[in-house]
Amino acid sequence: MLRQRYTRMIFKQIFEHKSVYRQVQVNVTRSFYDNHEAINHFIKYLRKRQVTVGTKAEAYGKHVYGPPLGMLVKVEAPNLHDFLVLRLQHWWKRQKDNYKEYVEKEQYKKYILAGPDLAAAKYVIECSGKIRFKNHNEWIDKTKKNELSKLPEEYDENFILEEIDFNGYPIKFEHLDFIFNLYNLRTLSFRGCKTIDDWSLDKLSAEFPMLEHLDVSECENVTERGLEALYRMPNLKKLTVTNFRGSAAFELTCFLLEDVNPYLKCEIQQPQYKCLPEK
Repeated sequence: MLRQRYTRMIFKQIFEHKSVYRQVQVNVTRSFYDNHEAINHFIKYLRKRQVTVGTKAEAYGKHVYGPPLGMLVKVEAPNLHDFLVLRLQHWWKRQKDNYKEYVEKEQYKKYILAGPDLAAAKYVIECSGKIRFKNHNEWIDKTKKNELSKLPEEYDENFILEEIDFNGYPIKFEHLDFIFNLYNLRTLSFRGCKTIDDWSLDKLSAEFPMLEHLDVSECENVTERGLEALYRMPNLKKLTVTNFRGSAAFELTCFLLEDVNPYLKCEIQQPQYKCLPEK
């Protein structure tokens, strides 16, 4: 009896400690969103970070270890895109993807000389998207030849990027760096981008302090796990999502985001088709 009673007391203390901790954590987070001076200080701190052009950081895990010396045969298992597997369709698709990735990287190296805003603008337009600069009313895309010819080749402080719409372009996770360092961006739309997933949202959540509207609707790979990282966007006021799996946890996560950030409004759209629930 004494052992059971002592065990109940311990569990009761643990649960009370957890509830108090969660309440304190939520109150601290709410006070941060209500304190505009703290948000402005955070934004100014991020803007002080210098953009280094032409420096390449050594990526972790990209070093390929070859076979031992003297081995004439490959020791690792073949991939579907290897030519010797005789699956020419996968091999040809891999070659086209590699060439496309190489072209995008080389183009961005030329664009970045004009600064992150103009570089991101030209990259989005090249990806069949559209952009809008500050103090400009019209959107610019590939069809606006006259506006494209007016974009400067060198850095110009008057061209500040405010809105980006990828128009469903399947941007890769590795190329999200091309739209970073945009500390005045207010609207970002990935509507219909099938490559945007939870990892992408986690990577994007800490890079846009001034973002007010994020649209990830019709992105079937976005779940409640990725939405949990969006609490790191202090200025977010509108979030547009699509609940493909009809998950209650998805809607609950949106409600929790609205509870943490009192200025946020989540718009949950209904999909035209539903994905199968995960087992």
